Amino acid sequence: MNLNNMKENRLNFLILLAVIFTGCGKNNSYSQDSYKGGNKHAPVDISSFPVAEGAYDINSRISGPLKDSLDKTLKKVFDLTGMSGISAAMLVPGKGIWQIDTGFLSKQEGKKVDSTSVFYWASVSKLLTATVIDQLITAQKLRGDSKLSEWFPQFQNASKITIDELLMHTSGIYSFNNDPNTFSVTRYYNPSELIELSLSRKNLFSPGTYWSYSNTGYLLLALIAEKVEGISFAKIIEQRISRPLHLTSLRVLDPGEKPVNLALAHENGQIAAEAYSVPLGAGNIISNAREMVIILYALLTGKLGPAAQVYSRFNDLYPMFDKGSYYGKGVMVTDFSELTGEKKLWIGHSGGTQTYRALVVYDVATKAFVAVSINQHVSVEAVARKLLEQIKP
Repeated sequence: MNLNNMKENRLNFLILLAVIFTGCGKNNSYSQDSYKGGNKHAPVDISSFPVAEGAYDINSRISGPLKDSLDKTLKKVFDLTGMSGISAAMLVPGKGIWQIDTGFLSKQEGKKVDSTSVFYWASVSKLLTATVIDQLITAQKLRGDSKLSEWFPQFQNASKITIDELLMHTSGIYSFNNDPNTFSVTRYYNPSELIELSLSRKNLFSPGTYWSYSNTGYLLLALIAEKVEGISFAKIIEQRISRPLHLTSLRVLDPGEKPVNLALAHENGQIAAEAYSVPLGAGNIISNAREMVIILYALLTGKLGPAAQVYSRFNDLYPMFDKGSYYGKGVMVTDFSELTGEKKLWIGHSGGTQTYRALVVYDVATKAFVAVSINQHVSVEAVARKLLEQIKP
């Protein structure tokens, strides 16, 4: 491919991204008296969730024309974007599972991604944290209306803030990473330091009245889980998610840890400084894409808790930063009717930093699960859409 064609193709890819994340459509809003923010989305209908039995086989590899098409699409996107590395996977009903892990752990050192490599999933970790909290509620070790003051009375409005409000980002608690003058992404902070950063600022609003993304809220949820269970959050994830699903790559990073098999963040072809282990419960999970697909599949088909309770996490959906994006209890919904006019819905979670992007979603239209993590600031949403286009109705 000559240079002019490469430039043209990259431009076309950027145009695709712009189309995906701009546009207009109908807002299916759902009101709540105590909430004073923007229009909420209607609860996700139960018919939108995947069928539990018989449709999916996580042990069967996708082969034939579909595999060839997915491989070819991924290679094209990889070449066009110039990304450093990627872990991608897809679970398709009646077909099985596809995965690819390729690129570089470190371009500077020439270290390539292989089958043992893991990627960083940033805020996708919140999906797992919320799942653990949901399991503790099911086991009657917690309640959704339990007050923060039971564990952290030093926070403003702690006697009013509930577990549910922490899950939905409606607590009003200041997120420790909001001020770049006091928080640096390049060094490790322990939980106590992060709590002090949060306590140094007033709450943004009264609990339940507005929505604002708070990493502090999910740090507190992880710490509450530790206090309830009497073990580390890493051990909780192992016992409640990794072990039941027979996962081997998924785990919570230890303080200050940077594993040798972790795909490092890149910016302008160079290794970017990232403290991957900082946001306990809010973003310190590593894994490959295949296991992230399995987690979301297991969650939405009732294998990590009662299906009815899982579905209830999609009842209150608050508008996020971007048009068409909504947040429930540790889950995100993207409504493409508001973006491109398509009757298309994604449910799952995304995450990222300035130098890393990650996503795991269930596409209601194709009934496929897809997970993508890229160790560079490249749109995982656009990559996921290109892969999903290969599934024929």
